[in-house]
Amino acid sequence: MDEDILRYLRQIVMKAMDRIRSRMRGSERLALKGAIAESADTKAATNLTKAVDREAEDLIIDSLLSKMPRMKGVEQMAVFSEERGIVTYPESLDPDDAKWVAFIDPVDGTEFIENLQGGWCLLALYNRAQDRVEAAVAGDIFLNRLYWASHNGPAECIDFVTHSWFKLDGGPEPRTSVAGARINFLTTKVDRFLAVAGRKRLLDAMKVGDGRINLSWGSNTIIQVAAGYADAAVEFDKGFATYDILPGLFIGEKAGLTILDLDGNRLTSRIDIPSVFSAWRKDSKKPKRTKFVAAKEPELAYEIVELLR
Repeated sequence: MDEDILRYLRQIVMKAMDRIRSRMRGSERLALKGAIAESADTKAATNLTKAVDREAEDLIIDSLLSKMPRMKGVEQMAVFSEERGIVTYPESLDPDDAKWVAFIDPVDGTEFIENLQGGWCLLALYNRAQDRVEAAVAGDIFLNRLYWASHNGPAECIDFVTHSWFKLDGGPEPRTSVAGARINFLTTKVDRFLAVAGRKRLLDAMKVGDGRINLSWGSNTIIQVAAGYADAAVEFDKGFATYDILPGLFIGEKAGLTILDLDGNRLTSRIDIPSVFSAWRKDSKKPKRTKFVAAKEPELAYEIVELLR
């Protein structure tokens, strides 16, 4: 069943990626502006992608609920997503009783999607009976790459532009020191940039070997480390919501990354779903969030944690 689940999750994400790309080009953007003009969303006036967010999310949820409950062992499930919150199948199901929970972020990196500069589509399926992620898929929408991992399989990627496939293992020569490292931070908003700029000890250590600050977000930060495109990923400020981080956390875990909390404790993809649901019910604008440091080599991850202190 594991392979069947993974195969179908990949199909769903690819379908959503195609839909997002088509809607963000040419005359389709005018239709999105119309949808935004009629929306009551408080961010709608400045964020064109809220319309495509909702469209892609509906597509993913409909696809999940039309197929997954017909699979043996997956007769009931809950879906937790950024835009629509918690949805269940059947509708009468109490989310706290769901044996399976899908986590969705249809467009992670919305401000980049609007300008056709980037963005990811994220999906992870959690098996509550086994207390584990069964499979996760992350699609790089405009670079047209698909990343995935399953409980019984490795972390892998396929690049549809270059027609290449590779396993994710952190790259051929993972760095063990902060000096000269390429580190992913979320620095899109001014407050986020100022938070990074304030971490002088870490930045000074990176500067010694002419290191680089990479702009990233959500699961993308971790997956790029797993693929060897960055040496480490750091989120110490606000933290990422579960639907943002879980696919990358699981894929990074399967790729053999060292992922720590800010106290230096190991983080895993095992999550406390009741507490995630409870936080969202208490205030949907303040979901449970996770802060982390991720790197291939433990020496680098622990050094970053120490420098953040």
